[in-house]
Amino acid sequence: MSLLLGIPAFFIILAVLILVHELGHFAMAKLMGVRVDEFGLGFPPRLKTWRRNGTIYSLNAIPLGGFVKMLGENGEDTEPDSFGSKPQWQRLVILAAGPAMNLTLAVVVLFMVFVSGSPKSIAVITGVTAHSPAQKAGLRTGDHILALDGSRVQYLEDLQVSTQAHQGQRVTLEVERGSRIFTVHLTPRVNPPPTQGRIGVQMEKTTTVRYDPGTALNLSVSQLGQMVATLPVLAQNIAQHNGGQVAGPIGIAQATTQVVHQEPQNGLGSLFFFMALLSANLGILNLLPIPALDGGRIIFVLISWMRRRNLDPELEGVIHVVGMAVLLLLILVVSYQDIVRWVSGGSF
Repeated sequence: MSLLLGIPAFFIILAVLILVHELGHFAMAKLMGVRVDEFGLGFPPRLKTWRRNGTIYSLNAIPLGGFVKMLGENGEDTEPDSFGSKPQWQRLVILAAGPAMNLTLAVVVLFMVFVSGSPKSIAVITGVTAHSPAQKAGLRTGDHILALDGSRVQYLEDLQVSTQAHQGQRVTLEVERGSRIFTVHLTPRVNPPPTQGRIGVQMEKTTTVRYDPGTALNLSVSQLGQMVATLPVLAQNIAQHNGGQVAGPIGIAQATTQVVHQEPQNGLGSLFFFMALLSANLGILNLLPIPALDGGRIIFVLISWMRRRNLDPELEGVIHVVGMAVLLLLILVVSYQDIVRWVSGGSF
């Protein structure tokens, strides 16, 4: 049943994120006086089209993207309402508007989740991995971790932050087991196996935590900041073709299915939190300086700004086509690895 609900949920979330992204480009293009020839949701072949105020709106068969086709988007047209004729700062605003909308949506969704109730995993062990530091220290299912080196541990994220800060260092855990409180010593791993944490425990029991609007806003912005901080790591993984650290459409769909499966236990907040995470990652990914992505186009605009004239539009167009081909190839490679992990029962 979770699969039947998870796949539609994936496509609904994806459609919302893409629509918000493209609306950012579309709205700013219109505001700057750029002619938009087509606003498309999905990629061709077209399923349905309609025209309004000189713009074609299309629903397309491949639901894995969207586009805003502007007049002279590679600088090949100098008509007053073309993208290439606009000042560089206006072009930068148009290009940045898509990722900005995704990042804004992430903050809005996170704010709603934190205000209405955010699911958090409490620091009660529900599973111990074999041969892990936790097992060697004698920890068991049902143990409640109270503190690490004197610092209070209330939720799973508290434990993750503390073990991250003390990786490779011997630490003391204060543990509650039934009516008894005792201490154990272990060393969080520096390079744990991909599907395990630094000490090798699972914590799946959750509670709902609500925050006042001010705190919720601060947490939302802080959470977004942590997501944005992953940009250099994401860029490095892509540059090194490290698909094992990047999920493609199939991996994201499988992860969505897992979130939907856990929804009865964790509540809708977990699904919306996942949506915010995807929205932030979509915005961040599009800011990478890769041809065909918004970040790549921003680099070209900055170069033309420094040169005080547009680049050769044919050359720019070829570079973006090649960049798109490389991206599609990367997606195929990552999707293949997603399928292998899914079939083998691995984690994303």
